[in-house]
Amino acid sequence: MRPTPKQGIVDFFSFSSTPRDDLAGLRNFRQRDWKHALGWLDDAGLAFYFLQKIKDTNMTDSIPPGVVSRLEQNFAANRQRVDNMAQRLDSLNKQFDGAGVRYAVLKGLSLIPQFCPDAYLRHQGDFDYLIDDESLAGAQRVVVEAGYIPKPSISKQEFIFLMPGTGNASRSSAQYSARSPHAVELHLDIWESDLHRLQRLQGLFSVNRTRTHRWNGLTFPVLTDADAFLLQVLHACHHLFTYWVRMSCFLEIGFFLNQRAADTALWDGVAQRVGDNVVLREFVVVISELVAQIFAAPLPHLIRTWGNSVRPATRVWIENYAQDCAFCELPTYEFRLLPKTKLILFLHQQYRDDMPAGKVLVRNRLIPSSRLGQIVSSVRNNPSLVLNRQWRKRQRLVRRAVFHALSGLRYLCEIPRWLWLNRDRAHSTAT
Repeated sequence: MRPTPKQGIVDFFSFSSTPRDDLAGLRNFRQRDWKHALGWLDDAGLAFYFLQKIKDTNMTDSIPPGVVSRLEQNFAANRQRVDNMAQRLDSLNKQFDGAGVRYAVLKGLSLIPQFCPDAYLRHQGDFDYLIDDESLAGAQRVVVEAGYIPKPSISKQEFIFLMPGTGNASRSSAQYSARSPHAVELHLDIWESDLHRLQRLQGLFSVNRTRTHRWNGLTFPVLTDADAFLLQVLHACHHLFTYWVRMSCFLEIGFFLNQRAADTALWDGVAQRVGDNVVLREFVVVISELVAQIFAAPLPHLIRTWGNSVRPATRVWIENYAQDCAFCELPTYEFRLLPKTKLILFLHQQYRDDMPAGKVLVRNRLIPSSRLGQIVSSVRNNPSLVLNRQWRKRQRLVRRAVFHALSGLRYLCEIPRWLWLNRDRAHSTAT
């Protein structure tokens, strides 16, 4: 069977020392395959990683000129955006320092070069900061004075500020423009317990445990390498659980594993940080093994050992559903028949705090009410919104309804197979 464009591209990124026949697979792409692939590369965050890969493998002549041209144009725009974002980051950092704000830069430029060899290969849409409680008011004041507009939020751990810009950050080349909107996100904590119902992952990271990071003349505090890895694992889990995960997130974790799998000191540090937190340990296994499945990244001895003791249902999910969830297309609200996105609920249920909360969690995820409540509240406060075509388009009301109905139906249809797989696993284990 001929691989899909996205599968062919992902195979092309394999970290395996045994090369696959990926070049022939890409050469066999048809025109419509490349059209689909370009859109998916943008959505998945892989566009410039792919461009660099075809250059490194001397494959540029094997790719349609129009595809290479578009990638090159977007890459040039993204270089300007990264430089512009770096200047803004430096300005914010200096203002934080002057105001006595205690912070650590998360993701973005803090990932270079541990998770990404070159900042220009990544598309960055926001700045993320870890802030301690005492510094929150000062940090908010600095961000507002810098021209960012507060965004209403029901979260007690995350505060978002927007810089509107003059471009469009949607699915198009415009997202790479320096004029496209971006945000500043201030985090008091990383894991949203109210969102995920997983209480035992609070307070993992602290501004008291950082190192100094240098990039292109800039200097700023970031998490230690062990904490940065755990943060990327939780970041991937968060987006899996909320149905919006970019493939580039897994590729960057794979890059880190490929570079550091044999670093005994690092993994000793990871083991110390995880301690006896079973949920965090199993999340590390889930994400690392998923990355190994997709990109053939090497697994450190520590993670292979942890993998031997994960709960049976988690092992069933890793072996039968992980790649389906990772390959779900973005944006999720584009129409497709019976999307597999909500199969992540089988994994999510394994880590709930108690049975009643778990049932409520599944019901809320199958028929989400929070977003609907926000839309109803907006209409109640401003009834004329229903006549605003642009507002209706932004809310994607019909697409959201169709997505949740079809993906929920796919989940319900999968329950018998899920139960059978778990019974089979239990029988095999007992035998």
